Amino acid sequence: MFSPSPAETKAGVLAVEPYLQGSVPSGRFDSLGEVRPVTAQKSVSQYTLIKYGLTDRLSIYSLPTFSYGWGNGKSSTGVKFNDLPIELHYNILTARPSRYRPSVTAYVGFIAPTGDYSGLSHSQDGVGQGVWFVRFGFQSQSVYRVMGHAVRLRVWAVGRQVLTTAHLRDTTSYGTSDGFSGTGHPGAFGNEGASFEYGLTKRWVMSLDLYGTWAGSTELVGKYRKAMQAVHTQSSWSGSYNLGPAIEYNWSPDMGSIGGIIVPFTGHNTSRAIMPEVAVNMVF
Repeated sequence: MFSPSPAETKAGVLAVEPYLQGSVPSGRFDSLGEVRPVTAQKSVSQYTLIKYGLTDRLSIYSLPTFSYGWGNGKSSTGVKFNDLPIELHYNILTARPSRYRPSVTAYVGFIAPTGDYSGLSHSQDGVGQGVWFVRFGFQSQSVYRVMGHAVRLRVWAVGRQVLTTAHLRDTTSYGTSDGFSGTGHPGAFGNEGASFEYGLTKRWVMSLDLYGTWAGSTELVGKYRKAMQAVHTQSSWSGSYNLGPAIEYNWSPDMGSIGGIIVPFTGHNTSRAIMPEVAVNMVF
């Protein structure tokens, strides 16, 4: 559910995978990893993985995302368009299952600041960071046969490094309120992990994602205009480790579905939310 996929292996192939993901807050990990109670809005996100093979090795990828939040005694956010990632995926090494050789894909791209982040009506309306990020990383995939069943292993590591600074005013996704004027500089963030898929039959597959996420400190500089109160804060590093069991069903080699749930089981300085998820995969 969470692991990134390799580049397409044929020019002209289009992969489309729409997801629907819920988020139910269940506390917050403090600096020692203890779960503390918090109150936060529930949310649902719809994002669609779109990947097109430009050549037999090079693919272009995007992940447009819409989200909607509600509850916790606050007004709903309405439907929001989030920041937009666009990447190039290059297949450095092509898999050869007969020789147990894995594929290796390199990623490079950017995240465009398309989501609302400043001058908000309510703080919960913020779905963006207002900065450009460069995205980079790699993914490796291999397939084996274990006791007569197909097993697929993926490993990956992906990072995002900020390139610009967000100019902030009033209520923002950085936690400021009316009267604020200043800048925000998010830290780098990323994730790494492994996923396992075990083919029960030709159509039914069990899968498991094990991965960690991390984020560097965010610097906030500015002042509240009326009170002339200076602000200069820097958040702590944060991270979590997550487990994502799922079940897949494939109608054909070109179409299938997956459903599962992502559960953070440990972390520090970050929110904790249970995330059920369903998706349909289509290849044209």
